[in-house]
Amino acid sequence: MNASVNRSAGGNAALRLRGVDLLAGGICLLFASINLVFTGTHEVELAGLSFDRNASVAALWFACLPAILLLVRTYARRSGEPLGFIRTFYVQAMYALFFPEVIYLSQRIAGGASFDAMYYRMDEAIFGFQPAVELPAMFGHLRWLNEIFYFAYFFFYLLITVGQWRLYLRGRDNRVLIARAERGLFIITASFAILYVWYLVYPVHGPKYYIESLRQVWYSDLDGYLFTWLMRLLFDNSNLAGAALPSSHVAVSLIAIELNRRWNRSMLPVLAPLTLLLIISTVYLYAHYVVDVFFGIAVAFVLFPVSAALYAPVERLAGRIPTGWVAAPMRLPKRRRCVPTELEPEP
Repeated sequence: MNASVNRSAGGNAALRLRGVDLLAGGICLLFASINLVFTGTHEVELAGLSFDRNASVAALWFACLPAILLLVRTYARRSGEPLGFIRTFYVQAMYALFFPEVIYLSQRIAGGASFDAMYYRMDEAIFGFQPAVELPAMFGHLRWLNEIFYFAYFFFYLLITVGQWRLYLRGRDNRVLIARAERGLFIITASFAILYVWYLVYPVHGPKYYIESLRQVWYSDLDGYLFTWLMRLLFDNSNLAGAALPSSHVAVSLIAIELNRRWNRSMLPVLAPLTLLLIISTVYLYAHYVVDVFFGIAVAFVLFPVSAALYAPVERLAGRIPTGWVAAPMRLPKRRRCVPTELEPEP
């Protein structure tokens, strides 16, 4: 099946917005609106010029909306690869923009306050000590072990992406696999979106910010190799204080594992043990309290069915947006796209 046939198989599929486009646009609108509320409260300097941080960033978030439409329009006109891959998965690149913005806005909304004290005490009550302090203190001299946990923490970004990529690349001649890739992408993005809203109103900074001894050492006690360097670089240049509870690393990882269990089962022997190490790494690298992990596991059981249930109605809503707003008219068969309403298991 060539690209043009595949494109028209869903009935004007290339000309329409998808549910994940609405999610991405909605998150951008939310962030832009909150930034406007704080206009005039934060000045930054760039190249010797002073800017209102919130007004400038609000304008950039608003600009993302026509940028998304432009991408859809370009794909509708040209189709083909690698443009189809970019059009489908562009939102994954936006995760890297969404998360730090959530942190910044949560701190603005809460005035820097957090609910850490409650969860610090919960870990103390459960274990009689702080696992985020004691685990690296006991094993942090083992460079090879540190490297494993740094890699496991990094592995999160692979876990939430490569499963959908594999389905998409295998599905060039199979619309079912393409649909599964798009649906999995929506479910993970919707799960993130729900967590973003929660983090905005309920900030928990995490052990490395709340516990003074951990903030003082700041990973200098956990030497390793390549992934140690990479993750230290990320930690040193990112403000991550505000999105600890529930752990998105844990919640979204479990959702990704479930999606791969259904549609990429052959990958599970590799993905499952790495995911377990990932969950442990969130405490070992003192990013989370253990109770953050417990809540992340519990939340995954709620987020998955909710995000999956949102897929069909949001896709239908996206399909009702006039395609003239998105792309120039093209002569493709006018058929109604069938949106699956349930997640079928891998045959």
